[in-house]
Amino acid sequence: MKPKKLSLQLTAIVLSTLTILPSSANATSNYTYKPGEYVTIVDGQSPSGQFSIAAHGEGAYGYEHFHIYLMNAKTEKPIGPLEEIKETLDTGADAFYAQWSANSREVSITYRVDRHVAMMVRYRIERGRAHLINGPSKVEGLPRH
Repeated sequence: MKPKKLSLQLTAIVLSTLTILPSSANATSNYTYKPGEYVTIVDGQSPSGQFSIAAHGEGAYGYEHFHIYLMNAKTEKPIGPLEEIKETLDTGADAFYAQWSANSREVSITYRVDRHVAMMVRYRIERGRAHLINGPSKVEGLPRH
């Protein structure tokens, strides 16, 4: 192969790689939270309107002290972190999905721990607190919205 043709092929490979990288970097949802800011996750408001599930973190991209919280929806104050949800890939509230029972007594939360690995945790809400039912367990992908 001639040196000029090889050089053109290498340039094409490098340019196509640089074009692909930004789109794959956007696959992670991150958010830099303001102090005291809790953002409700997808479908995070309970049907009763009494509770919500929200995300909060600190530092650049929200990774420091990141947690998902059970919140009092009326006062917008955190009740407590859902400690079983950890080692998450994302920090943006839009990357976490809640599914509430009709009576607001149970909630499942689905999230990613890797680009292609989703987990789900189920809680029972009793006396204003979240109690683990099961999980985290691997599931087949995230809910569709």
